[in-house]
Amino acid sequence: MPTTLTKQLWQHKAKALDKYRWLLLRQRHGIVGTATRFFRDAVRDLLFGSLAYINLRHKRDVACSNQAACDFLLLQSSPKVIPLKRKKKLMEQLTAKKYTLIEIAQLEPFAAAHSGCFCQPPQPVPIRYLGYAAYAEWLIHSYNPRIVLNDRNGSLLSPFLRLSLNSRDKTLVHLAHATTLEKSRRLNMMDYDYYFLFGKSSLAALQKRPLRFGTTNAVMTGSHMIDSAYALAPHRAPQKNILVLGVGPDKEKLPSYIDTYTMLARWADNNRDYTLTIKKHPRSSTDFWAHAATTTGNIVILPAGYPLSEALQEADIVINIVSNAVMEAALAKRPVIYVNNAATGDIFEQERFFGERVDNERQLSDRINNIRRHYQQSVQQSADFAAYHLHNGCCGLQATVTALERLINNLELGSEKISSTVN
Repeated sequence: MPTTLTKQLWQHKAKALDKYRWLLLRQRHGIVGTATRFFRDAVRDLLFGSLAYINLRHKRDVACSNQAACDFLLLQSSPKVIPLKRKKKLMEQLTAKKYTLIEIAQLEPFAAAHSGCFCQPPQPVPIRYLGYAAYAEWLIHSYNPRIVLNDRNGSLLSPFLRLSLNSRDKTLVHLAHATTLEKSRRLNMMDYDYYFLFGKSSLAALQKRPLRFGTTNAVMTGSHMIDSAYALAPHRAPQKNILVLGVGPDKEKLPSYIDTYTMLARWADNNRDYTLTIKKHPRSSTDFWAHAATTTGNIVILPAGYPLSEALQEADIVINIVSNAVMEAALAKRPVIYVNNAATGDIFEQERFFGERVDNERQLSDRINNIRRHYQQSVQQSADFAAYHLHNGCCGLQATVTALERLINNLELGSEKISSTVN
């Protein structure tokens, strides 16, 4: 469990953050580029810290008051994430067990400043980080949670949120909302008491990162978004319904991914006896596929919010490009084809389990025909892939709830320590 606050820990944390952020920039830029960006970020942070300082001076004689304590504060990464309801099942499970849970979105720095969401930290903090520290204090004062469930990867708030909680013998848990395999620099931040991971591939990926900030106790709970809805029986033989897992909004505008979509649409047009069902990313547009469907009658676009488990129930083969939903597809015992015209790394190791990447129509037809001939073997490949990435399989949601209950009752969790590379 968290240790008690030590003297000057907040200042030491701020100094370590400066070093970490410099090294983070140096991974991509030379000295001049790093210095320029470090200065730019420092100016932004100083402005945020100054607004916090002014706000705290105005209310220095007014103490922040606590609301009634809640068991869990679910801190989502932004307001736009809440309507997606990705943690709906987890919230329902916890509230059904009579735990009190409050869900809010983390405010951006100047939104927090505009709302005056600041309380005085218990120790001095350099002005550059005062905004983050004072906002963290305000969150804990305002909601008084026993455990904070954090969602945003790479947040500069989390180190101070952890300090604020630990000073009260409370806990910060970070819930991975995907595997930690991608190269995103946000995943270098792991300053959490507990880090709930999808599986051993995620743990190995974190351990291999050359730059990490903070120490954490990694717990392989599996995915809190997966339950028995994905415990599907495999089809006895392939039908002709192929599910395509769409890419995210940041990728669907890039030429290489448009090329991938175009190739799939062309294949569908030339193979009218198959149905190509499109499961779009929750935040993505359907513009490309809506246009393709007007000329190709065998393309079906699932409506927003259509459950992935139901889409998988109807499909007998899944095409994945770079979606993390390939985990659920494999868990549901559906053969997967890795299709990608982009020269990007195979972060999920799909080629290791499903065969070489497909990037043209002929290869796609050959792969589909091979799956049809060896369907049960393809199902087993998916099962092996799921076991590699998803600890606890279809019981990830229940395992997450059980782990949180153990923490709320001050019981130990089986975990693996991951240390910081920033001294």
